[in-house]
Amino acid sequence: MPKSSDHGLAEKMADLTYKLLENCTEKQEYIAEKLNLSISEFRCLRSFYIDTTLSVKELASRMNLTSSRLTRIIDGLVAKNFVTRTINAEDRRVMDVALTKDGFSVTRRLNTDYVSIHEQILDKIPQNSRAAVIRALDDLSNAMSAW
Repeated sequence: MPKSSDHGLAEKMADLTYKLLENCTEKQEYIAEKLNLSISEFRCLRSFYIDTTLSVKELASRMNLTSSRLTRIIDGLVAKNFVTRTINAEDRRVMDVALTKDGFSVTRRLNTDYVSIHEQILDKIPQNSRAAVIRALDDLSNAMSAW
């Protein structure tokens, strides 16, 4: 059980994380609009940050969505020719989603723009504080994941 002395810190953290979430959503919406994507399509393509092919199950896990909700998002990306769906050759019960050439291109641009925005934000933080901010964000992310 948390100590009562941490209650004020928890309140401040709740306010800051709420505002951070709003700001992150605003950044994502900005890039999505620039690329003519819905916010869900943006998040789906962002899930391909390392891989060019993912199973529907893996993609749903990364996005924290049900497979049925993800299917509608994938349908939109298929219509835009950004992804294809194929049955996995090794396990016919598994559906794979792969970036097309256009999908790879838009995902690369999406990721470049996303990092660029964060470079601009980082520029607003004093040089000597940047590493500490990254460590704190990493600690926060790990704590939230563990929760």
